[in-house]
Amino acid sequence: MKSPISWVGNKSSILKILYALFPAEYERYIEPFGGSGAVLLGKERADRFEVFNDFNGNLVNLYRCVREQPEALRDELRYMLNSRLDFEYMKGMLHSQAVLPDVRRAAYYYALIRYSYAAGTSTFGSQPHAMWNNFPLIESAAGRLQKVVIENKDCVKLIRQYDRPESFFYCDPP
Repeated sequence: MKSPISWVGNKSSILKILYALFPAEYERYIEPFGGSGAVLLGKERADRFEVFNDFNGNLVNLYRCVREQPEALRDELRYMLNSRLDFEYMKGMLHSQAVLPDVRRAAYYYALIRYSYAAGTSTFGSQPHAMWNNFPLIESAAGRLQKVVIENKDCVKLIRQYDRPESFFYCDPP
């Protein structure tokens, strides 16, 4: 499955190489630096226990909304405009720490990722993109994430919490 999120450093092009390096046996899969989620979502099968973590609170909120409220997220995204003015407004709202409902915050962050240059969220990309094209990816990810624990922790604290002999940590730090 393809990640619904573009991300700087996305590993989707080298997934087969990465999976070949995974241990043959493990019971718990943990990603301390989740990013786009491409490695987690691209696996052929879900593991019994999986954790997606990222220190970026906006990214974690987006993943939680994809999992828990995909319809509401699509509704927020449905009529977003790909314009510099709207991009700057959404960026300003997220940087101001304004109190926004989780789904609106997730939609703003998703739009910043999609409409920015190289998915960097800081500079308007000036490229055409139909947000509706991402709706099937959001729906697929919502189903896949149902049993995934989504965390927003410091990586060291996360590793300490989930470390067990049967755990496999895929660490690809920023």
